Amino acid sequence: MKNSIKQLVCVVLVAAICMPASFAADFTTVRVDNVDEYGAISKRLRYADDKTPIPLSGFSWDGSVFATIPAENANRPVEVFSTADYQPPSDDESDWYGMLDLAACGVLTGDSDGKFHPERTVTRAEAAAMLVRTLGVAQADGTQSGYADVPATAWYAPVVQTARECGIISPDTQFRPEALVTREEFAVMTARAMSYAGLLDMEKAAPTALKLEDADAISSWAESAYESFGSLIPVSMLTEVQAAESDDPTYLDSYLYYAEPQKAATRLESAELIDSCIRWLPVYPTAAAREAGLDKEMPIIDGSTSTLPITQAVYSALFTNGERHPANPLTHSKSHISYERLIDGEVDMLFASVYPASDILTLAEEKGVELELIPIAYDAMIFFTNKDNPATGLTSEQISNIYVNNAYDNWNQIGGPDALLYPYCRNNDSGSHAQMERHFLHGAEIHETIRQETTSYAMQSILTDVIDAQTSDPTGYALGYSIFYYYWNANMVLGTADHLKLLEIDGVAPTDKTIADGSYPLSNNTYVVLRKDTPEDAPARRLADFMLTDAGQRCVENAGYGPLQ
Repeated sequence: MKNSIKQLVCVVLVAAICMPASFAADFTTVRVDNVDEYGAISKRLRYADDKTPIPLSGFSWDGSVFATIPAENANRPVEVFSTADYQPPSDDESDWYGMLDLAACGVLTGDSDGKFHPERTVTRAEAAAMLVRTLGVAQADGTQSGYADVPATAWYAPVVQTARECGIISPDTQFRPEALVTREEFAVMTARAMSYAGLLDMEKAAPTALKLEDADAISSWAESAYESFGSLIPVSMLTEVQAAESDDPTYLDSYLYYAEPQKAATRLESAELIDSCIRWLPVYPTAAAREAGLDKEMPIIDGSTSTLPITQAVYSALFTNGERHPANPLTHSKSHISYERLIDGEVDMLFASVYPASDILTLAEEKGVELELIPIAYDAMIFFTNKDNPATGLTSEQISNIYVNNAYDNWNQIGGPDALLYPYCRNNDSGSHAQMERHFLHGAEIHETIRQETTSYAMQSILTDVIDAQTSDPTGYALGYSIFYYYWNANMVLGTADHLKLLEIDGVAPTDKTIADGSYPLSNNTYVVLRKDTPEDAPARRLADFMLTDAGQRCVENAGYGPLQ
């Protein structure tokens, strides 16, 4: 063993921090701060008094290493050590994902020859042992296992009894310790162990269809485990098969996944799942969250569809595995609905790329609510057409005449080619329509013919509708509108830039520069929107303040928007 593992990196008394309500009462969280980020992936915690590793500890994040420990150990000092310094007890130098780290933390012990043998299958007793060791709980004496086929003298009696007491295995009369554990059995046992530690909530598993080719083969009693793991499951306990390539731009996943739930789990698969749980399940606040006062409570966030990337970026910056934070909304309502929810007090704040529409302002006034809009990013309304359309731009007057008066049916009437003009619009409760109201409608309505014939009811669909319009009628070109940064974010999925082009408005093209300096005439901001009576110490107000810091502006930029700074 290398000398560096013997060096004291940092010793601190355990400091409990507030975690989501789903965390079990019998576990608490500790951290060591100001940790060197070099080799961050291998940094873990151990008890300083006896050097016992803590399996449920993660790599260095933002200069801190966190661990989830039994509450009975809350007063023990902890310190950082590196699993990279671990030397296997044999010549087995396998770098199988997760196995060496788990061995360094005492979860895996290897066979009598000191080797891991990653492809060997796992017995039910071995599975119980791995998961009990992962939890780091005190083991029972093994005399009261409750199973007729688990003698008190067996090596596995203490871990089996402990696993039963922790709810990892069911209280049946027989345990079958020497039987091979199946993939679905191990998935369930692991999910129950993580639930016991407060890192997972199987009862709140999403009732959505599993993205597995053989999902129907999973036993009903195992479905909630697979669903609760979500995106973790594809990294282990599954068979991955290369799928046929597709020309569909929305087809992102090039692999098919098969659960093969009744297949015996291997040591490698078991280790991968446990290691993935340790790395990707815990939700710990970063230094940024603690500095902003958001480590203990987050506001309820909603917003327009286009601003969801901002919410996602915020949670990624404030928490490890932020997508799993219980307050993370994962989806946004449409602009109109999100404003209504804020006015009604259902949410605490919005990320909005549009100014509230006139009916929203009326609703707020009727209910005695004053809205406060705080700019946090640059954005703009944009117009686009098919890429091979020779037209390069429109004037504001022409746009008004198109959408209010339905004045033109051919591009040559507005300086373009001799080709039919198909204007597409958004539904009235969309954020894009609010932009139309703000810039072009001035109290009027979009022409009835356009509303009846070419309304796109989703932000994404107006992009695809404009693309498809030329496919159905190559003699004409469509026209649509959206939000600048949403357009480019959507390009990552839809490849819109290969089919569409942005139009100049009043002679100015929409770019990062022209939007930021205001020379593009349809420039505007993306906002944090609060009720004006939101208290200064409320989480929503703290998050609004955070968005204007350097860290908050990086979130804006990471979400694909134009930061103010």
